[in-house]
Amino acid sequence: MNTGGRMRRTVYSAIAVAAATIATGAQAQSSVTLYGIIDIGIQYTSNQGGHHSVQEASSMMRGNRWGVQGREDLGGGLKAIFRLEGGFSPNNGALGQSSANAQRIFGRYAYVGMTNDVVQVLAGRQTDFMLDYLQTTANSWYGTSLEFHPAINANFFGNNGSNPSLDRIGGGEVDNSVKATWAPVESLHFGAMYGFGDAPGIGSPNSTQSYGATWTTKSSLMGAVYTTRKDNLTPGTLRTLGVGGTVTLGGFILNALYTNSRWTLTGDVANIYDVGVRYNITPFQVVGVEYTFLDKNNGPKNVFYASTRSTYGVIYDYRFSKATDIYATYVFQHASGHYPAQLFGMSFSSSSAQGVAAIGIRHYF
Repeated sequence: MNTGGRMRRTVYSAIAVAAATIATGAQAQSSVTLYGIIDIGIQYTSNQGGHHSVQEASSMMRGNRWGVQGREDLGGGLKAIFRLEGGFSPNNGALGQSSANAQRIFGRYAYVGMTNDVVQVLAGRQTDFMLDYLQTTANSWYGTSLEFHPAINANFFGNNGSNPSLDRIGGGEVDNSVKATWAPVESLHFGAMYGFGDAPGIGSPNSTQSYGATWTTKSSLMGAVYTTRKDNLTPGTLRTLGVGGTVTLGGFILNALYTNSRWTLTGDVANIYDVGVRYNITPFQVVGVEYTFLDKNNGPKNVFYASTRSTYGVIYDYRFSKATDIYATYVFQHASGHYPAQLFGMSFSSSSAQGVAAIGIRHYF
């Protein structure tokens, strides 16, 4: 009998089973995911520079993006995590979040860190807590990007490719930043962030600080955030405060948000108020209405805006699946004092009114 051959085969089989078990365990402990959003449609604008226009548009419901994120289980509940995410235009394939200073492949997020059930620490390029804790309380979350709070000069954000909505709700990316969050209980989160500036030391030009807290339940969310950025071109600082919340009542979701932005160099202030309601007609159909009021001081000399503005929005969304939906929206803005209206992402109107109607499709992958 060839018992030696049988023994060798038995040993080889045991080694193969052990190797397969180890490989399966390694796969279970680590994961890498490719994901993204493509959002594109057609929009009609009543007045841009004195003329109406019809054009292909993108990122109306959500910003187009693709990314890779992953995690490794280090044991004892500790995990290493990373995220690389960049924006793009499906209209022409161009990179998003690029600027005169840099072409960014991963302009939305580029960070690595460690996390457990209570504490998380991340380092790299990432958003501050205005987006992290308050974006779901804003009209732009339930409506469209046309309802981001009006754009300002990119210098206020350091020309780093950030979304230029005044109060950073659209996503103010912070380079060279460290962010820590703490969740003493599942429903309560606190966060602190520091973005290193152009010189050593706390509070140097181009540095950013952000602090926030959020409380969530099954049917509600409340958040408060304070963010400051030291300008790198002037002695000024942009200070932004935000408080917002949502509540679910049956098929209705109500949202409200208040933000206060102050430019310390001139004392100019902009106060923005969002209120909205969203109703699930069926599990596949949603309608919503939103209203935003922008108030400010110092008349037309205000460094942010020359006039107050009122913005109204309605939206209908039909979901074919969890990954694909189509939508139709209309957003209208009126500016006071005969100053030109300007919805987010649009050129100035030649009058105090501007309206945009749009239809589009969105797909998650």
